[in-house]
Amino acid sequence: MKQWISDFLNYKKNYHNLSSRTIKAYHSDLSLLADYCLNQEVAFPEGIILFINKLNQEDQLKISSLKRKLITYRMFYKYLTSNELIPRNQQFEDTRISYPKQKKMPKTLRISEINHLLSTMYTRVQSNAISAYQRKNCTRDIALLELLISTGIRISEASNINLNDYNLSDNSLLIHGKNSKERLIYLSSTETKQAISSYLNIRKDYRPVDHSLFINKYGTRLSIYGIEDIFSKYLKIANIETTATPHYLRHTFATELLNNGANIREVQELLGHSSIVTTQIYTEVSMERKRHVLNTYNYRNSMIIKTSK
Repeated sequence: MKQWISDFLNYKKNYHNLSSRTIKAYHSDLSLLADYCLNQEVAFPEGIILFINKLNQEDQLKISSLKRKLITYRMFYKYLTSNELIPRNQQFEDTRISYPKQKKMPKTLRISEINHLLSTMYTRVQSNAISAYQRKNCTRDIALLELLISTGIRISEASNINLNDYNLSDNSLLIHGKNSKERLIYLSSTETKQAISSYLNIRKDYRPVDHSLFINKYGTRLSIYGIEDIFSKYLKIANIETTATPHYLRHTFATELLNNGANIREVQELLGHSSIVTTQIYTEVSMERKRHVLNTYNYRNSMIIKTSK
């Protein structure tokens, strides 16, 4: 079986131009399967279902990891049957595996952390200790993070914004969302509007070669990876110890809207979700926070007088 695995990996590498990282993942998944079949003395492909069910029951892997392994194993099976190395197994082909649904709660940042992050950035841009080049970048970065914080847009959407998408007269912004869907949002924060205005005043210093709103040092569109790097950079400068990504800002935006009384339909529209089911996960986060606040701070909890038995 190990020779089959080696031949399969060479085939995928040479004919499908896969990255070394993907080939390495395939090798790891298939080696685990081969070891299992050998140790349990089960044949291939019967061992696939047994192995996946075993991992499923152990509940140590994410569902996405289990699904990836099964996809790899099915590709391997198809390769072997196509090359007539093993006979087709109809029972295996007809088998479907059910996975327990995992509900992922959206991760957020504390408001105090966001406040500290912005405070650090504004202090930095006004400091005489940084160069003109650093001040230029900081001005852009403040506008970018202010926009992410105050609108909850995706970083891909921030990257795709063009100059003509921003209407200065009514402070509206045309967002190009997923599946070519567009939505109009408004900048309600005075600080965010001022931050973008300050950035637009110095945007020409980047010598832009296109009409992207946020551009990099080469004058071209700032990528999502560039945005992620900027976010990580200022978390580090602000000494905020967290594994947060810029997407946490989107989660925080949605959760706080609900915490402050916004209607779920309104939040759905602002976030650009095609289905309200996607938005409903934030109501659970909101309720968890309310439950925590009430359990922790409600004065009635600590009163001595008891009327209940």
